Formats: sequence, structure tokens, C-alpha cells
Amino acid sequence: MTTSHPHNSRDRFLRSPDGVFLHQAVLSACEQFPTNVAIVDSSTTPPTRITYAQYAEMVINVAKGLIVAGVEPSDRVAIFLANSWEFAVTLHAANLAGAAATMLNPSYREREVRYQLENSGARVLVSDGPQITGMNLGGLPELKRVYCTRTTGSVGDTPFSELLRGTSASLPQPSADPRDTLASLPYSSGTTGLPKGVMLSHYNLVSNVYQSYAPGSLPWHHDQRMLTYLPLYHIYGLNVLLNPMLMLGATVVLMPRFQVDQALRLFVEEEITTAPSV
Repeated sequence: MTTSHPHNSRDRFLRSPDGVFLHQAVLSACEQFPTNVAIVDSSTTPPTRITYAQYAEMVINVAKGLIVAGVEPSDRVAIFLANSWEFAVTLHAANLAGAAATMLNPSYREREVRYQLENSGARVLVSDGPQITGMNLGGLPELKRVYCTRTTGSVGDTPFSELLRGTSASLPQPSADPRDTLASLPYSSGTTGLPKGVMLSHYNLVSNVYQSYAPGSLPWHHDQRMLTYLPLYHIYGLNVLLNPMLMLGATVVLMPRFQVDQALRLFVEEEITTAPSV
């Protein structure tokens, strides 16, 4: 861990978020706190621990892998995963590749998955074998590639490790304003009809995070260790927990879902300082 003053990591946010892209803000923290632990993923045994230097390398490699796979600026990359390090990396890699991430509820059934993939026009899907086993994902006109993070789902799926290898592909330089560039496309609950994609720009997300750092707001800093069991596909988990912590240089301890015994154990073992809940 670094030894700088706990509030120094917030100083750079006390200015306008104009011109700042989400992935740039995260990668900036990676440069400032390379040895800090960014993510602890409790879904693996032992838990996977990723430093900020490692996180930056993963994001860059996956972004280049997505580009080689045919992802272009303004495309959508779908993430159909429970809370995991692969979810976070794919999210920021999609943005770095110039695309937007659309996140699916990991409890969705086939028709719900197909609807969001088709409605969003997702070019690539990142999921895992158990998530998609038995699902028919054929006939989706825009979907070109399916990547599985830990277990292959069916013939034609590509291991996520292929994206992590890195290539010599060139990363696109943002050509539009963050206010006009789509970063995330979460879907509404569909209470009064079918779910609808909510178009969130980089500016929407970054300015919202900056608000949480303002004087008199949440007392977060880079020494925080946040237990995160709220789902990352939802805006609460995404932009109140994951993005603010990774932009600060703090540690996000991920749980796929809330379980009392595991949560209590992680509170002690991971020295958790905060755990936002519902």
C-alpha cells in the first residue's frame, strides 16, 4: 500500500469531469497506485488478488483482443456474469476499445438473454459455461463471438484467456466528447413493458462518481476495502461501488452474491471498511 495522505487520492477529482473518459480515470489510478490491490475475487479458491498494475495490463490486453475480434468504436460488448474480476476487466476494456458495455442480469433465462443481446446489438458476449449451457444463441445478427471466462459452454465458444494474451493491435483514440460517447448500456427492469436500454455516456458515469468525492460527501479514499455483493450489472454496484473505488485506488472485494457466513468471514479476513447494502 502507498503511504500518501488518505485524502490525496481524491484531490484530482475536485475539478470538472469535462473531457474525462471512464477508462482513463481508472487507468490513471492504476498509474498512481500500481502496488495497491484493486480487486479481490472471493469466487475463486484461493481468492484472486489483482494489483492496479496487473489490472491495467489486463484491461489493455483485453481491449486489444476485442479489437482483433472485430469490435469497433460504438459497438456493444455484452457481459453476462456474476460479480467477478472478469466482469470488471471486460467493462473497462470495452470502453478502452471504444465500445460500450451492456450488462445482463446473471439470473436471466434464454429468452431474456436473447432479447437484450438482440436489442442492444451486442457484437461480443463475455459469459461463462454454466451461464449459457443449453441456451440457443444462434440467429442473432450482430453477435459474432462468445467468450467463456472459466468453463467452456459449447462448441464455438472461445476461452476468455484468448483475450488476455495481448496483441499488437492499436487502441483507438477517442474522437468525440465524453458527453456524447456511450460508455454503458444497462437495461431497466421492464416493469411496464420490455426492459429498455439506458444510454449512459462517459460523462454521465464520471461526473456521478466525482459527485461522490466532493467535500462533505462520502468519506472514501484509497485505503478503503469495500465488500461488494451488490450486483455489478445494476447501476448501484457499477457506479456507486466498483467505479468509484477503482478510480480512487481502493480495494474492491467481490462476492458473486450475498451469503451471510461468507460475508462475515470476509469482513474479518479482508479487513473490510465498508459494505454498501440495500
